[in-house]
Amino acid sequence: MEQGRAVKTAIARATEAIEAAEMMFAEETGATLNLSPAAKAALIAKIAAAIQAAVTEKRERRVVRSLRSC
Repeated sequence: MEQGRAVKTAIARATEAIEAAEMMFAEETGATLNLSPAAKAALIAKIAAAIQAAVTEKRERRVVRSLRSC
């Protein structure tokens, strides 16, 4: 049970780090491009969606790989 909690903690930390990186990237890019707050929000949403899609794709590959090895 302890290991399950440690994994969740690592996942939570990774999620927080990714979210912080999304915000920093969007803020810097928005400032560089002189984007409005609404455009920055849209940029953050696009970045988050792209990261989420990549994570989902990676998870699906792992599941398929683990099913093949069974």
